[in-house]
Amino acid sequence: MVFWRSKKTKSRLTLHLGIHRTGTTGLQRNLAANRTQLAALGKCYPFADENHQSIAWAIHRGRMSGHELRRKLAAYNKFEHIILSAEDFCIHRKLDWIDVLKEDYDVEAVVYLRRQDHWLMSWYNQHVKWPFSRRHSTMTPAEFLACLDEFYWLDFSAMLGLWDEAVGGDRLRIRLLEKGQVEDTTADFLSLEGIPSTGWKQNDATQNDSLPVEMLEFARRSGMMDLKPGQRIQVIKYLQSVAAGFHQKGKTLYTARERQDVLDHFDASNRSAARRWLGRDRLFSEAPPDDRGLYVEGTLAANASFDALFDHTIAYLTEKTGQKRDTAASNTDNRQE
Repeated sequence: MVFWRSKKTKSRLTLHLGIHRTGTTGLQRNLAANRTQLAALGKCYPFADENHQSIAWAIHRGRMSGHELRRKLAAYNKFEHIILSAEDFCIHRKLDWIDVLKEDYDVEAVVYLRRQDHWLMSWYNQHVKWPFSRRHSTMTPAEFLACLDEFYWLDFSAMLGLWDEAVGGDRLRIRLLEKGQVEDTTADFLSLEGIPSTGWKQNDATQNDSLPVEMLEFARRSGMMDLKPGQRIQVIKYLQSVAAGFHQKGKTLYTARERQDVLDHFDASNRSAARRWLGRDRLFSEAPPDDRGLYVEGTLAANASFDALFDHTIAYLTEKTGQKRDTAASNTDNRQE
């Protein structure tokens, strides 16, 4: 059964704002993979891409107006509910384009927040392993930490305030990604939007996992910015194999003191956001930072000799070369048949 919108009512338009590193990639890939299932519910994840980052950036850079986006969405107006997802919606400081959309749609926003110290470590990891800024991708952890104020959307009170004004407080839904609150973004979003997961397509490629912390320096020095996507993937897989092979388990990039400094930096903003939108004093309930799982430089060298690393590398490369050789031989046999 397909649910179409009545011509007398506006379609719902849900804007998923991110933020980055809160399970957005997994959610977007799942929504894109289940467009048929969504359509049967009268819901639409429009256009052909996995996400709507190109729209977020076009608007942010002044290359698309609210009127242009409204025209693009018009082809989907038969649906009761349209969903757009782009983590870079959260970086927008001018939201006048929302006013245009409100003429045709009941606009609402959903945003997932992550405690700033955790977010910063994950964001550094992302910049190193899959860079989109040459400057940030070559920074040391300390240099990256010094850029904290560049990530202005981490001032949650200010960012949420802009969206509250744009869509209205009753249409802004704030979700907190941490243990005991939201632990699975995809499952939470589906529940929030009334989308049953029965018959929902899942696959193993729905996550954008971080590199093991011990491997970040190797990736940083590998010039990932200049590598093609396929080459980046091969480097990442190799570094993950090294971490697994030599039991490198460090998960924390910054010390407890450094992480607490980050939290202190945003403390007033977090408290303001908690009081205004959640009616409580604290935004996040997790305990203060500690040094468990802290990466200590030199742990790989202490656990792996040069000979052991050399043997691991040769074995890894030999296996990959063998797989390519087997695939090529199989393709040749198939062509001959």
